[in-house]
Amino acid sequence: MTSAFVIRIAAPLYRRLRPLARRSLSYAVKERLAPLAEAAFAGEIEHRFDRRAIALRMAEPAFVPELFARGPILLVNNALAWGGVERQVVNTLLGVADLTELSLGLLCLRLGESPDHDFYKPALAAFAGFVRNAMDPDAAEEALARTLDDAALLRIKAAIGWLPDAVRAEVLRFAAEFASLKPSVVHAWQDAASIAAGYAARLVGVPRIILSGRNVAPPNFATFRPYMVHAYRELAACPGVVLVNNSEAGAADYARWLGLPPDRFRVKRNGIDPPRSQRANPGSVVALRARLGIPEGVPVVGSIFRFCEEKQPFLWIEAAALVARCRPDAHFVIFGAGPLREKALALAARRGLGTRLHFPGTMSDAALGLSLLDVFLLTSRFEGTPNVVLEASILGVPVVATEAGGTREAIAPGSTGILVQEHDPRRIADAVLSILGDPAWAPRARKEGPRFVAERFGFARMLDETLRLYGLSGEPQAR
Repeated sequence: MTSAFVIRIAAPLYRRLRPLARRSLSYAVKERLAPLAEAAFAGEIEHRFDRRAIALRMAEPAFVPELFARGPILLVNNALAWGGVERQVVNTLLGVADLTELSLGLLCLRLGESPDHDFYKPALAAFAGFVRNAMDPDAAEEALARTLDDAALLRIKAAIGWLPDAVRAEVLRFAAEFASLKPSVVHAWQDAASIAAGYAARLVGVPRIILSGRNVAPPNFATFRPYMVHAYRELAACPGVVLVNNSEAGAADYARWLGLPPDRFRVKRNGIDPPRSQRANPGSVVALRARLGIPEGVPVVGSIFRFCEEKQPFLWIEAAALVARCRPDAHFVIFGAGPLREKALALAARRGLGTRLHFPGTMSDAALGLSLLDVFLLTSRFEGTPNVVLEASILGVPVVATEAGGTREAIAPGSTGILVQEHDPRRIADAVLSILGDPAWAPRARKEGPRFVAERFGFARMLDETLRLYGLSGEPQAR
C-alpha cells in the first residue's frame, strides 16, 4: 500500500468508518486495533502537518494579553473519572480556591456521559467555582462567530486544519469558552485535553498556559495517537506555554519522545492532603471486613487501580496466587473497575484463589479501603506518580510495587515499601511475603510513611508550586 493511496483513498474511508467503529466495537478490540490503525495512517498526519497553513507559534492571537489580566483560572480535563489525575485536579481546585480571590472553574469534555465520568464530581460539591463541560461544537461555532472577527476565526481554523476532525472540534469548543471567559491561566491535564486546550488558549491569546503530563510519554499507552507528537512540539515552541510533569521519570520520558531538552519540563510533584488521608476508624474497617467476608485477624494484601493493560492486573493475580500458596491464611482485595475486570476474575478462578480474592468494585472512600490492608501491592507497567502509593504510605501501609517510571520516586525502599525491579510474579510474591513475615515492617511503615510523604509530596508545597506556575507568587514560570 503506497503512501499516496493511504492519503488519497484509504485515509478518507478510515475517517468515515472510525466513528462507527468507536461506537460499536468493544473496548478490548479497540485497544488492540487502535494503535495498528493509527500507525498505518501516521503518514497522513505527517503529510497534513508538513503542509499546514501556519505554525502555531506564528499565529497571531485573537486578543491582546491585557484583556486576560484579571480573568479566572481555568482547569481543563476530560472528566472527573475515577483516577489519580482527577484526584489531583480536585485537590488543586479546592486548595487554590482557599488561597486566591480570583475565580476558578473546571471545564471538561465528557462530564455526564456515565457515572464513571462523574466519579469525583461530588467531591466538588462545596467548590464555589463552576464545574461543567465546554459548550458543544455547534454552540462553539456560533459563539466564535459572534465573538471573533472573520480574520481571527480564519487564523484559528488555519492553524488547526491539520489536526484530526475530533481534535479540531475540541479545540473550537475550548476556544469559544476562552474567548468568552478571558482566563488569566489555563491549566490543562492529560494529553488529549492538554493538546486541545493548549491550542485553543494559544490561539485565543491566554497569556499563561500550563500543560500537565501525569505519566510517562503517550506512546506507552493505547490512547496514543500520531498527531500528539507534532502537536506537543508545536505547543512547546510557543512562548507562555509551560510543560509540567509530576515525576522526574515522566518529564525525562516526554523530553526524549519529543526531542526536547530536559529542562523544558518542570517537575511539580503531586500533593497529598493529610487531613483528607486519615486511617478509617476501626469499627468501619471491621464492618468492611465483614461485608467482604474476610475473617478477623488474617492478613490482607490489596490494591486500588483501574483494570486496564498498563496496570497489569493479570500479573497482580499471578503474584497473589503465589503468595496464597505460602500463606493459606491471607486474603486479597482489588478495589476498582475497568475493561479487564471480567478477565481478571476468570484468571483468579483458574488460579484457585476462589473466595480469598475479593473484587468489590470502586470505593469512594479510598482511606477505608487502604486501612483494611496489611500490604498494598501495585504491579503497573507504567506510572507517573501513583497517588495510591502515596495514600497507602501516609496511612502507614507497607507498599510493594514494580519499577514503573515515577513509582521509584514514590517509595522510600526499606522504610515505606519495596520496589521490585523485575515484572515477575515470583519476585513480587517474595517481596509481599517478606513484609508479611517480618513483624517490624508494620510499625516502621507507620512511622516512616507519613514522614516521607509529607517531606516529598506535601500538600502545601504542591499548592505553593502551583501558585508560582500561575504567576500568583514568586517569579513567573513561563518562558
